[in-house]
Amino acid sequence: MSTNSYSRPRLFIGDKEVISFKSVQFSDTGNNLATSLNVNLTDPEIRRSALMNKSVTFFLNYGSDDTVPFFRGRIRQVNPSDVALQFTAYDVMSLLTGNECVKLSLTDEFNYDGFTLSQFLNDYITTNININETIIGLDMLNETDPVVSLSGVREENISPLELINNNIAKNEDSLSDVRNNLLTVVDDGVKSNICFIKEKSKDDVAVPFSYSNGIDKLSIRKRPAPNLLFTSIKGNRVTYKHNNLSTGVTAEKIKGNFDYPDQAKQAAFVQATYAERDSEINLIANKGHYLKNGNMILLDVPDYPEQIGKHKIVSKQVTCSNSNVTCQFTLSKEKPLLSDYLNS
Repeated sequence: MSTNSYSRPRLFIGDKEVISFKSVQFSDTGNNLATSLNVNLTDPEIRRSALMNKSVTFFLNYGSDDTVPFFRGRIRQVNPSDVALQFTAYDVMSLLTGNECVKLSLTDEFNYDGFTLSQFLNDYITTNININETIIGLDMLNETDPVVSLSGVREENISPLELINNNIAKNEDSLSDVRNNLLTVVDDGVKSNICFIKEKSKDDVAVPFSYSNGIDKLSIRKRPAPNLLFTSIKGNRVTYKHNNLSTGVTAEKIKGNFDYPDQAKQAAFVQATYAERDSEINLIANKGHYLKNGNMILLDVPDYPEQIGKHKIVSKQVTCSNSNVTCQFTLSKEKPLLSDYLNS
């Protein structure tokens, strides 16, 4: 059980605190998308209020009083009924996508040639969002690593967030420990700031979780893993056999393009080893509520020996109802490295 029993969540709509609420659910699905806050209310006064586009701040206050909001956003959906009201608020990332934003068409006449992703965001937000007030803070806006240029990019009717996600450098090389850049929101206590961060690597510090320290419930769904991988290089077939094939063969094509057979076999090892470890891991926890997507968790679960080790948080959900607070993570196993193949 958690030693952190203090929990006093607080919800504000505009400057007014909502004294009673039935439930609050925070969701971060990852993939450079906006986080959301789903709230169920039973206060009749609030039901009569005009809620659309009102600001919302939520303080989780788990373990101690928060100095900055756990969530800050604006109400975008309202669903009233005779006895209750439900609304959903999204963080400022939502202003960069969907119907909330000004779409772009990048042509030879109008484009962002010479702009980095960071410079593009600064220009777009200043021109289209922060017109009369600072809605998205730019104090923390930084460059991606490596820096990405939009020179030569041409798109039709695209949202700023789609433009970022289509052009941000992604690690598609299974043979190196290259971490992806993530676009995230950081609250400074006054406003929501947008910035780029790097995913954590397998060498970074991870927060330990075990059945006696943090885990309330753990469920694992194993996916079939390939043990015979193949590809073609210059018309010649390359095959890699992974572990014992006597129990049956599961074939899969080696992902990537290669100049030499050994390159393909190295990539096949990484692909097959990762598939062995890759599972759908769902963790219900009584700690780690403030961890973010991309952070590392160290699982110590003797009944799942193949899952012992470091995992990356890929999505998170925190739910408050009455005095109960639950935290749920979806985890992804860290990919093996080329050094594992060379030492095998």
